[in-house]
Amino acid sequence: MDDQHLEPGKYLHTLAYRCTPALVGDATVFVRRLDVESAKLWSNFTAQCRKRFGKVEAQAPYTIATTVLQVITGGYVYFEPNGAAPFLVSRQSIDSNLLCKAFALTHGLVLGEQVEMIDLRQPPELAQRIARTPERELVLSEQLRAVKGAQPDAPNWLYRSVGWGLAERLAALPFRLSNGREIQFRPDTTGGLVALEDPWENESGGRYAVCRTAVNLKTLPNVHHPVLLLDARVSRISSSLIFSSTALAIQPGNGRPVLEVKLNGRGGAKAIPRQALQALGRLEMDYSILQSIAERSQREQQLRERARALKEKLQFPREHPGQIWPIPAKSYQHPIGTGVGMHHLRILHSHVDAVFGDDTQALIFRQSTAMSLPRRPTDPENISSQELKRRKEERERTGSGGPLRRRGTLFPSAESLCASVDQAGFKKLRIACLWYRDETRQRMLQTFCRAFGLDPAGLDTEEAVELDLYQGRITVVFHYLPDFLRPSRRRDRAEALGAAGASLRSRDGALVSAWCETEVPDSDDFPDLDTRDLAELDAKPQTKAVLARLDIPSQYLKGRGKEGVIQPRDEDHPAEMALLDLYRSLGVADERISNALRAKGDFPVDQIAHVGVHVRQQNRRFGEKGEPKVVITATALVPPQASQGPWSLLGWSSTNPVWRPYRSAQNAFHTHPYPEPSAEKTSYRQKWDGAADMVERALGDLADELDGVQYTVTVDAQSARRMWDGLQNMRLGEPSTRAGAAGNRSRYQLPGARLGADAPIAVVRLNTEDEEVPQPVSVTQVVKKDGVDPKEKDTSTLLFEVETDFGTPAWLLCNVPRAYDGSGAGRLGGKRTRWEAEKSVQSEVRSERRRGEMPHNFYAMTATEILPIGGPSDEVREALAAMTARLCHQTLFWSDRARYPVPLHAARQMDLDHPQYRRDVADTEPGSGDGDEGGETLE
Repeated sequence: MDDQHLEPGKYLHTLAYRCTPALVGDATVFVRRLDVESAKLWSNFTAQCRKRFGKVEAQAPYTIATTVLQVITGGYVYFEPNGAAPFLVSRQSIDSNLLCKAFALTHGLVLGEQVEMIDLRQPPELAQRIARTPERELVLSEQLRAVKGAQPDAPNWLYRSVGWGLAERLAALPFRLSNGREIQFRPDTTGGLVALEDPWENESGGRYAVCRTAVNLKTLPNVHHPVLLLDARVSRISSSLIFSSTALAIQPGNGRPVLEVKLNGRGGAKAIPRQALQALGRLEMDYSILQSIAERSQREQQLRERARALKEKLQFPREHPGQIWPIPAKSYQHPIGTGVGMHHLRILHSHVDAVFGDDTQALIFRQSTAMSLPRRPTDPENISSQELKRRKEERERTGSGGPLRRRGTLFPSAESLCASVDQAGFKKLRIACLWYRDETRQRMLQTFCRAFGLDPAGLDTEEAVELDLYQGRITVVFHYLPDFLRPSRRRDRAEALGAAGASLRSRDGALVSAWCETEVPDSDDFPDLDTRDLAELDAKPQTKAVLARLDIPSQYLKGRGKEGVIQPRDEDHPAEMALLDLYRSLGVADERISNALRAKGDFPVDQIAHVGVHVRQQNRRFGEKGEPKVVITATALVPPQASQGPWSLLGWSSTNPVWRPYRSAQNAFHTHPYPEPSAEKTSYRQKWDGAADMVERALGDLADELDGVQYTVTVDAQSARRMWDGLQNMRLGEPSTRAGAAGNRSRYQLPGARLGADAPIAVVRLNTEDEEVPQPVSVTQVVKKDGVDPKEKDTSTLLFEVETDFGTPAWLLCNVPRAYDGSGAGRLGGKRTRWEAEKSVQSEVRSERRRGEMPHNFYAMTATEILPIGGPSDEVREALAAMTARLCHQTLFWSDRARYPVPLHAARQMDLDHPQYRRDVADTEPGSGDGDEGGETLE
């Protein structure tokens, strides 16, 4: 970005660059485009696999062939047999005879043939047709010609292969740190980079993590060229291969990329795909690297079996990974934190400029003038510079240690809560606190004191006696219910409520809610139980279902963690957030929402309703059968009829498709299991068209409820684009068609587009996916038009408009994690990379002690992409983008920002709070030696 040619304003630097012909240079790849008959044969092969394995959604395991071809050709191979344009792309030319044998072996091995019995002289027709498909050497730059006024129309194989050459060029120049140290990266077969020569290690030694840099090619709305997105992350290295999902392997020979290998098997039995070894052996190719992975897997499984036989704790050796670097299957506890930090990303930004020079064209993001952040109750008070100076002088004179800027309260006012309760048709709010540890009861009580300004001195509660929190209109009652709340095998949770049932009944016009203690079942408490069955003992989903059937909104507070009973020393943030989330479950939209939605321009965003639609596919868990389930929830934030009245929150779900007050809609949703898929056999397209049709009917019903009030619809791009074609960048601006298009396109263009006069005035598409949203790096403020003396800033929380080539722009809302910018956060990663992390210092002098930085998370800015689609004008779309940003800035459930605005967050939370949505906890990796227990106990 050349500051000298920019108009005055604030500009965001990101790791996003136009992928132009000049950037890729003369790079080429070899492509085979499969014809219709070959694609049909592959589809038949997939059907044979599904029949053999008894899995409805099984795919033919083509990774056998690609692994074989990667080892033979050096690594760069990608095969996409499905979709509208199936292809095989590679960096090197692949001999057709070899290709035929690789797919013949894949076909035979998958269908159960012995490898030595497969006749390579008579390969199946599928292998023959793939091998006969013409291979063409194509120049990448020729596929990147921009078409004026149109989205890029590059072929899919380009998106999969363009990173190969770019990563090699980025790896050719050392990554230079601020202290002069040079880090050497290697390209990997995914098209990214990995720093295996310079891993990060914990202070006690033996545990490792590596830096991986992703190089992805994506599209952004209304930008001519595909966009190159870079990002860096920490990949923790597992102590074991058999509990890992993938492995990075250093191939023999010079100039070969690091091979990423997918591992097969369950639990502690992961290994290299056996068929790939058999195929390479039959072809008499060098597969020593894969054989090394297989041998390590065998050694570790033998070690595990020995520990099981002797009933000892499993402990894998702590040693440098060497040639094989396993990556864990899930996020276990690890002595090295996550995230590379802001400073690392800024160096990466400079590294890209150094490698590609003038060939880089960074995207331009300029601050949006439409957004002004609402003042939140928790923000520091807004005082003049004169008053700030006076307070500073007074503090220096008196020695007072008080803050210069006092922060407001986290909680909505009691008056605002009462107004929302009145609007819902009730006279008072009663919160039933259900507990079984006195420490948790005290935490709840202290939180109420902070929320309502009560003096905790001498304040206590009697069992089952209401305590007045505010003028008799907000009360709390405590009930000791260990049998109801503790983890156990009991099934009579409803009966265990006992006398507390009276407090949970709505009487005298009371709106009732429940705040409950909970804990995640621990394997130490149930030593005879398989860890996979611990979820069955979890009281939270069971009790939540009981309370939902009583139409009682509920929220939970964890009373015990890994370290024992939780007793916060300072501010009890978990308890405060739990109480705020309880208000959200009640559907309370207090004055914070009114403030955030107050109109800032000519378009009255405070006079229209705002709908959020959440969609998720519930995949089968281990042991489950049948098709994946589709879960849909929605909310509507509805403006008040009176100008000073409270907003109301409505809810809807696919299991109870009726609009009703949010608390009732959530309870109705939680009363039923997740919706079962249709008994009729449906295709992928039919399933998602059916989901879109359900939302269409819901929006039509809502339009009747709103009685002429206009509304917007907000959706998440990742989950919703399979339902509505118009959300995809390639389809932006296309007219809606009732019958849909040929192929796999949806019958629906946009949510509510067929409702005519009842359609939404605009659809707001959000994207928070790291692989698709530009990574912010820093901000430059240009004061003068000639760019002299620009001001640099490390972070920003502003809204930036993307400079597009045509059409409606998208906006990026920059977010600074609270853990990075909060009080006492230390801003880890702000000035140093992990290679420069400070070590811990032990000292008898307290001021000299220091905690090591490597175990902690290094934070960086994140971004939310906001794209309003439709709307009567550019001004309206910009106003809607700013409104969405304000509803991310001001949340219902905590003091800081969220990635999703209030309506979409509330809809999403209905799903995440469902009794069937299982809680996940970062557990200790088996055999790693991390944590107190030092490994997995095997019996």
